[in-house]
Amino acid sequence: ELFVGQSLDFQHLAKKLVEFGYTRLSKAAKEGEFAQQGATLDVFPANFETPIRVSLDDRSIEAIFNFDPLSGQIITQHKIVIILPYKRSRISMDIFNADTPIEGFVDIEAGDYVVHNQHGIGKYLGIEKIFRNKESADHLVIEYDGGDKLFVPKHDIRLVQKYVSFYKRPPRLYRLGSKEWQRTKLAIQQKLERVAAELLRIQALRASLQGHAFKADPELEKEFAVKFPFEETPDQAKAIEAVIKDMESTQPMDRLICADVGYGKTEVALRAAFKAALDGKQAAVLVPTTILAEQHFYNFKKRFSEFPVTIQMLSRFRSPQEQKAIVADLREGKVDIIIGTHRLLSKDVGFKDLGLIIIDEEQRFGVKAKEKLKHFRLLADVLTLTATPIPRTLHMALTGARDMSVIMTPPSRRLSIHTRVIDFDEEVLQEAIRLELERQGQVFFLHNRVEDIERMGTIVTDLAPEAR
Repeated sequence: ELFVGQSLDFQHLAKKLVEFGYTRLSKAAKEGEFAQQGATLDVFPANFETPIRVSLDDRSIEAIFNFDPLSGQIITQHKIVIILPYKRSRISMDIFNADTPIEGFVDIEAGDYVVHNQHGIGKYLGIEKIFRNKESADHLVIEYDGGDKLFVPKHDIRLVQKYVSFYKRPPRLYRLGSKEWQRTKLAIQQKLERVAAELLRIQALRASLQGHAFKADPELEKEFAVKFPFEETPDQAKAIEAVIKDMESTQPMDRLICADVGYGKTEVALRAAFKAALDGKQAAVLVPTTILAEQHFYNFKKRFSEFPVTIQMLSRFRSPQEQKAIVADLREGKVDIIIGTHRLLSKDVGFKDLGLIIIDEEQRFGVKAKEKLKHFRLLADVLTLTATPIPRTLHMALTGARDMSVIMTPPSRRLSIHTRVIDFDEEVLQEAIRLELERQGQVFFLHNRVEDIERMGTIVTDLAPEAR
């Protein structure tokens, strides 16, 4: 992953590209090749149709763009790109005709609900051998409404995926041969197109609006910044700088701050809220849970303790009388910063002069809340904080519909988070638990199936009997 403003060492990048299967040449003319000349590096990624050029300025990325390898003309500029590994060999379809058991290709169990691309939702019954022309082949067996069964051969496994739902109740099975599934798919496609059109409309409207340009007050902003008890990381400093620049522009801000937990997203939000309060504008901090509202309320009160800024919290932790008083003060402009849950989206909540909306973990809000948030974006500058952006939010940032700042450098004395994907191994699990307990840490074990979670709990207990 490469993005504008990122600190970068070309030697490290070149080494990583070689590990990804790329070949270093004098010119990146074909897919899988890369070349370096001075402060520029050209690479032809496996996921691009033309090569990209990365330009450095004082060891940080100044620009990223696609270019025509013949004319050198710039095609598209990017804020962020993801380079996928280059595979010289492709997976052969012969693998589906091999003697490898079909179990190796599926991650579902008998009784699971599945979705077939052409036939809809059914119940997976298991694997059955079917003999044809004196040869046997494994097939997935899926049961549909009325007891009809569909036998799916290996080469069509790509059409089947596990059914995932937010609801506990089992789904309704579709009937084989019915046109209902095709009608459902068409309706979903049309709804997605409407959502996309609405997003484009809002983004286009925001681009045409004249937003509020917040005034700069370097002296007071510096005074607030030095109260930060930690040293800013390079990425954190760049994120703060980008937010300040956005707020001082007449273009309405819509920036996504993406960072792991503990990497300093809250401080970015604090700087933005302080700048809004300095200019006499109100700031709203919207969070998905009352616990998170309490945490933010405590942090904001602590950081603003030496400044004449009024901060309130609106959630179910407040009595009806307190909520009524806070809402009234908010309308009259007596509250500078309001922190709250979806209660802030209620009809009775209004602002005297709202200038900034900070949304923490937007993906955790419900559909109705998100509908209101879309219209909020037309009212003020928007700053979104997240550790896990949903695909749509991330895609909007990657395509430029929303600006994004990524905080990847950990705070001082904080080690980076390491993620490893391995096969389940009790010895590895036991060693990992032991190492964490030895450093007086905690272990969170997430299991993805309720049906056998107790059995897995017994395994973990046996592996670490000393753990509480």
